[in-house]
Amino acid sequence: MKRTIRIKTVLPYALDKVWQALTDPKWLSSWFMENNIEPVKGHYFTFKMKPQKGWDGITHCEIIEVEPKKFISYTYKGEATGEKALACAGIHSETADKLTKGIFTRLDTVLSFRLEPTSDGTILFMEHSGYKGLKLVIISLIMQMGWKKQLRKKLPKVLEKMN
Repeated sequence: MKRTIRIKTVLPYALDKVWQALTDPKWLSSWFMENNIEPVKGHYFTFKMKPQKGWDGITHCEIIEVEPKKFISYTYKGEATGEKALACAGIHSETADKLTKGIFTRLDTVLSFRLEPTSDGTILFMEHSGYKGLKLVIISLIMQMGWKKQLRKKLPKVLEKMN
């Protein structure tokens, strides 16, 4: 059992600005998680957020491919718990908590962003691959909701604020 999250978002912002929001630590932190990213192949970095039940709050990453202003891909590894996925997706309900309680596994995935300029903005393609096995497929379904929120709500608000 395998699954990949794929999301396409059309953003009415210049490609340079979208690239900066994906690769500048300050801007990436403002819509996703605190980080120390540098868009250079081989660079190791971490995403950090408040620890959740069963998760230390750290996601370990390494840039595996980068083509400036076009494509960036990195490993995305850490603990995967039901509680973490719900917290990242901003889902708070008793039913969801009960369904995901006790789900714990290791996350060993790859996160990629590809940009295409358009006449009135940028198309952002996000792919988060490597969800293998029942537990991770369940986690991926929750994380997909979180990614949609991040890319379609939080990221545009940050892009609006950028100069």
